[in-house]
Amino acid sequence: MIGFSQQEIVTMKLHWQIALIGMMFSILIVHPVAAQAPLCSGPGINLLAHRLDAQTVTVQFSVCDRNGVSIDTLAPGSIRLAEDGMVVANARIDSFVADRAQPVVAVDLVNGARQELSAIGASIGIVFDATELLNGTGANMRDHIGSGRVAIEEFLLEPGNPPPPRTMAPNNPERVGLFIPVDSPAQSLRPDQLPDFTIDRYAVVNTLRAGLPVRKGKTNLLAAVQAAIDATARNARQYCAQALVLVVSDGGDAISGDALNGLIAQANQNNVRIIAFGVGTDQSLERNGFRLQQIAEATGGRYFQRPTSEQAAAAFDQFVTAQPSALYSVSYQTQIIDDGKSHQLTIEVVTRDGAFSSALPLVLTPQAADELLPVIDVLARQYLLFAIPTLVLVSIAVAVVLTLIQTPSPLANRTKR
Repeated sequence: MIGFSQQEIVTMKLHWQIALIGMMFSILIVHPVAAQAPLCSGPGINLLAHRLDAQTVTVQFSVCDRNGVSIDTLAPGSIRLAEDGMVVANARIDSFVADRAQPVVAVDLVNGARQELSAIGASIGIVFDATELLNGTGANMRDHIGSGRVAIEEFLLEPGNPPPPRTMAPNNPERVGLFIPVDSPAQSLRPDQLPDFTIDRYAVVNTLRAGLPVRKGKTNLLAAVQAAIDATARNARQYCAQALVLVVSDGGDAISGDALNGLIAQANQNNVRIIAFGVGTDQSLERNGFRLQQIAEATGGRYFQRPTSEQAAAAFDQFVTAQPSALYSVSYQTQIIDDGKSHQLTIEVVTRDGAFSSALPLVLTPQAADELLPVIDVLARQYLLFAIPTLVLVSIAVAVVLTLIQTPSPLANRTKR
């Protein structure tokens, strides 16, 4: 037999007591845990929660456009309700929006869950035409590659030591991808150190400073911009965000007018805005800068020729937008009765993409009690109706048993005689 000291016995008892207390709390305390539904699981109306409490119907939902982006600008008149085909009037409509001014908003849903709304930073593709041809030759040679790198850093970072990232959505910041036009088919368009989009702004800057693959000759600027448009639009769709491409170049890819128009159409079809920083020699910018300006202005962006620090920062503030996230809550007094029939609520929302509708069943439940019974009354009633009668019966039974024990049996008396 294994022996334990008195101290060990006391310690084991304490551990068992703590374990038992933890088990009791885990049983008694129930935390409502519900997985957060995606705000935009698809275009149209996305139902998040609904409840029919007595005669009050509450429905909470988001509305997303055909690109899967949350719509935050619905007017009250854009939302229509119909109950069993009858228009619902005087419904209360509330909206909750996370945007640049308020990046995060938490909304309690009527099903007990909580939906966190967060403004979403844009997807930014940066095409940096880092070729030695950018610097010029002879007496006109300048470090225009260095100037382009500095302009990109000033676009991405605030002043400071260390410089904080510029962002329109601190809780869900912008994702940045680098594209370096190539002068040889064997080269990669994406830097090895940064093969994908990232929210790590310092990783982008460090790649520009220490890992930039500088090209020697004429590059495929047009193809690089096309690839950036596709990749940036794809990343933006993944995050339901806005898409923007920054082109830093002298525009030195002699392309045809048809090719230029095709690139502009590609950007507009993918909802990608282009801004351009013109860097390079005077001669190159005079000859080719108009192409960058045409691309930028035709896609809703702007062309900056040799931007200053202030202009690079202003370009971010003006053209990089955070995508708001919105949730709508409607409530009204229902007219349906508990008649055993199936009832239906239809929600219709009118947007720029057209009208969306969604239907959900309504099930009337018995009305809940509108007040709680006093605890003392409940306890007293239980005590009088159950505890006291039980005690009386137990007392009688005990008395009978004691009487039987104390009373001598007739057989015992006969033996004594």
